[in-house]
Amino acid sequence: MVGVVKLLFFFLVSICYADPVGAERLNIAYSAITGSQAPLWVAKDEGVFKSHGFDVELIYISGGSIVINALLAGNVQLARLGPNAVIQASSRGADLKMIANTMNTLVTSMLVKPEIRTPKDLAGKRIGVTRLGGNVDYALDLVLKRAGLQRGKDVVVLQTGGNPQLLGSLAAGTVDAGILSSPTNLRAARLGMKELVDFSELGIAYPASIVAATRQYLVENRKTVLRFMRAYCEGIYRVSKDPAATMKAIENHSRERDQQILAEVYRVYGVRHLEKIPYVKMDGLQEVLRSENMTATETNAMRFIDNSFVAELEQE
Repeated sequence: MVGVVKLLFFFLVSICYADPVGAERLNIAYSAITGSQAPLWVAKDEGVFKSHGFDVELIYISGGSIVINALLAGNVQLARLGPNAVIQASSRGADLKMIANTMNTLVTSMLVKPEIRTPKDLAGKRIGVTRLGGNVDYALDLVLKRAGLQRGKDVVVLQTGGNPQLLGSLAAGTVDAGILSSPTNLRAARLGMKELVDFSELGIAYPASIVAATRQYLVENRKTVLRFMRAYCEGIYRVSKDPAATMKAIENHSRERDQQILAEVYRVYGVRHLEKIPYVKMDGLQEVLRSENMTATETNAMRFIDNSFVAELEQE
């Protein structure tokens, strides 16, 4: 408990860690425009990164696999994305580590045309996903498996791009169903779509909002990463305590103007599902490994995790 209090309280004194000479450039990619990015957005907009000596550029890159390419090329130093992309790249030889996570379940929904009443009604339909092979794809597999449906045979799965593009496809009738995160799922409901599945209610352990980097960068820049983590944890704390600033940041980066939708996004991501101490938890990562048909032992899962940064902050 003492460690928890320390981590939540550290930001009150953390300004002493900022670089007094000049800000250090840090490029951070994120793979989806959803409320799960709130700690990053708040840390950027409220000057938290700046107070820790960083000049941060947040770069939206739709799709985890493309974010991974940017990481490996050195175009970005850190990335906020789903875990499947990290596991997949690592299985092909990339040396990546997950160092933080703020959501420990799938916080996303399947929105469908009103005539679709049950998952079995998806038979013969076209289903949109933002990217194939990521956590959205994993969520879709859960629905299809429970409904006894198969890709290709019973349903057509189409990759549409980001959440805004998928919403456009739903509105235009290009797809009959889609898996969307907030605030886009709320906008889809406003357009008459029906929520068929709220994945957060399924009780599935899943590290849905990780921060990742190459192992080389973590080893060679440990002090920088630790300083980033201080700022990121302050962002988490501010999200949990400051609804107005968080909603303002979400509005700024998602371009959602509806205050009722913004309030619901905050309730979901800032209250209901936000992990205030961002460890990457073992049970969730083992679920990811199972989804990738990999051995889900604790030893194997540890290959992809470096919780030492969060642990060090807890000891301060």
